[in-house]
This record gives sequence, structure tokens and C-alpha cells, in this order.
Amino acid sequence: MDPKPPIISRDLADLMRPGVMVEIDPAEVEQLGLVEETALDEADAWESNADVENTNEATHGR
Repeated sequence: MDPKPPIISRDLADLMRPGVMVEIDPAEVEQLGLVEETALDEADAWESNADVENTNEATHGR
């Protein structure tokens, strides 16, 4: 027997209802503070590589 597909809702009041999947757009997610962005931007990522030694082991002898 196949499991029942979830009920799709856009109402935040349904978040805790079993079997209901609530779709939230990115603006709502940010407004509610549900996700905290912790990724590095490109400049910070490159800067973090400055501390890495260029060893033969890391570069496979190249």
C-alpha cells in the first residue's frame, strides 16, 4: 500500500499538522527568520585559502 501524498498548504497555521506540507516563499522564510544564512561570499572564501600551505601532499606533487 502506497503512503498518502501530503496535503499542500500555504497557511503557516498548518505547520504543525501531521500530513500537511506547507509551502513558504523565500521572502516569508527570511521575514520569519527561519533560515540564517551562514555561507561565505566569494571574497571571504578566497581569503580563507591564504592560510592553506601549498604542500606536495595537497597538490599531489604538482
